[in-house]
Amino acid sequence: MSKAVVIVGVAGSGKTWTAYTLYEWFRNEDQDAYILNLDPGVDKLPYQPTFDIREYVDLWRVMDEYGLGPNGGLIVSMDLMVNYIEKINSVLRSLGTGLAIIDTPGQLEIFLYRPSGKVLLDSLDVEDILLLYVVDGVFVRETRNLVASMLLGGTLRLRFDKPLLAAINKIDLLSDDEVERLMKLVTKPQYLKEEADKSLGSFEADFIYRLTVLMRRYGVYTDFIPISSLYMTNYDKLIASITRVLYGGEEYYTV
Repeated sequence: MSKAVVIVGVAGSGKTWTAYTLYEWFRNEDQDAYILNLDPGVDKLPYQPTFDIREYVDLWRVMDEYGLGPNGGLIVSMDLMVNYIEKINSVLRSLGTGLAIIDTPGQLEIFLYRPSGKVLLDSLDVEDILLLYVVDGVFVRETRNLVASMLLGGTLRLRFDKPLLAAINKIDLLSDDEVERLMKLVTKPQYLKEEADKSLGSFEADFIYRLTVLMRRYGVYTDFIPISSLYMTNYDKLIASITRVLYGGEEYYTV
């Protein structure tokens, strides 16, 4: 039975490109990996998927058929996708023990908050699932934005009850000092509190500190990895984290 990395992230975070480059990494290492597209609204893909939901549910056809705008069309598309779970699973079963990399809709909130999103994830015929949460590194340079993104990840963990790995993307657009600061913020709650004290009120800073301590205590995140999906920076660390969760670091690429 296959295992799956499900790629999630808000629009513009680089989710689809991360899915593609992750797939390319495994393929270049002669690993048994496949990529599935579950985004009914994507226009162009940088990869050729093993399964493409657009063959069955296409956002633009749904909008035309139901007389809906983009948001309503995405909601209906997500609900219609549930009807094709068996087709998705037939592909997953055909992969044997391969790794399935699953690209999800670009509008994370629809996948996250619609009942159909959890139904889809819970119905996947795979042995184990890891959520790879792609975060826009440029956006989270601001402390408040970083905490908001971390809390969204906490919601993903609570909603889907799957291991959660965060990839802080686009570090090619950040300086080395900025990347170092980000990693201290996500791994050291006291440092985050001190930084929050500089730009926010003491109440907010204390609130943020307590939330991050709780998330660490309950293991909301398995890891935070700073990456550039454009240049595949730190993909050795990303692969190591993925294989540690899904395979104990043994069956797939070893760094």
